[in-house]
Amino acid sequence: MILAITALLLALAIAFGRQTAVFGKLKLALWFFSYFEQKRLLFTIVSLGLLALAVYNHSFSITLIWFGTITVLLLLFSFFFDMKFFFPEIKKVEKGIPNNIPESTKIIGISIDHLAVAYPLEKVVIPRHIINDVIDDKHVLISYCAICRSALAFDSQVNNQNLYFKVAGVWRRNMIIYDTKTHSLWQQATGECIYGKMKGSQLTLVSGENTTLGEWKKKYPKTYFATKCIEARKGYVSREFMLKAINFITPKVLVPGFTDLSGLPVRETVFGIDYNGISKAYPKSEIEDLSEFKDDYGTKKIKLEYNKTSDYLTASDINGNKEIIVEKHWWLGWKEFHPDTEIWKKAPKKI
Repeated sequence: MILAITALLLALAIAFGRQTAVFGKLKLALWFFSYFEQKRLLFTIVSLGLLALAVYNHSFSITLIWFGTITVLLLLFSFFFDMKFFFPEIKKVEKGIPNNIPESTKIIGISIDHLAVAYPLEKVVIPRHIINDVIDDKHVLISYCAICRSALAFDSQVNNQNLYFKVAGVWRRNMIIYDTKTHSLWQQATGECIYGKMKGSQLTLVSGENTTLGEWKKKYPKTYFATKCIEARKGYVSREFMLKAINFITPKVLVPGFTDLSGLPVRETVFGIDYNGISKAYPKSEIEDLSEFKDDYGTKKIKLEYNKTSDYLTASDINGNKEIIVEKHWWLGWKEFHPDTEIWKKAPKKI
């Protein structure tokens, strides 16, 4: 019976090891995310082997049948609960001129060396979470975290290696991804490698405006548009169904993190800026009736412009006219990784 119990425990570990990391905040459990498919195969072989030995050494009994059934069900669950079938990453993007595309289409836009590309958020980026693309010979990663509502873009070259990414799961109220070369784990909110051979490495955040196609074209008239995005494999459900599921589930789920979320409602939309060593969050509720304003970042002064049509905040350094990257998150996603962030508030109206 010890063999059957061991088989059951192994099946339980591989079925729920990743969930232990997410909901139990156990950093050691991140081990299950790295090389998960290989570890799942190993656990499955060993578990079934132990079951076979248990049957060989003992005659059938009701208890053994129950242990065996639960073990097999847990192993099957580990194969079903596979991120590559829930969120199959985009492996290839075909681009073209955005003719006959509604100007109101929500996109994440990237500009590299004067070459601009717009990726549709609702039809592709949100339901699939990861796009691996090449813009002007530069490898880029377009990512989306449904838990914290953040669409971010990164340069996916690290240490002269062009990395290809897939969805791994969730950690600290944010999506984690892994690269296929080293199977290291990366935090989507920060671009930092948190586990594996490349731990401590950093993805560089690039321009990634969450805007509308119409507003993006005003800024980049000759932009390209991701006309066709091809998944690396077939997912369980269509992009349309996944988008509906995300919009239904994520407002109801709050996974554990390591940072106190006081200060704002957890799902308040904020625009986050890290600049000149200072982190600030601009709540949508504070800026939605503003169009242009200024703020200080230590010795630096920046200009901010809120566009109601695109629901996005842009920023630039007043002195050098340097564009500053703005991140759009739910408060829970920004605060988790910026625990010392300031919350910007507009000055009270004078009476």
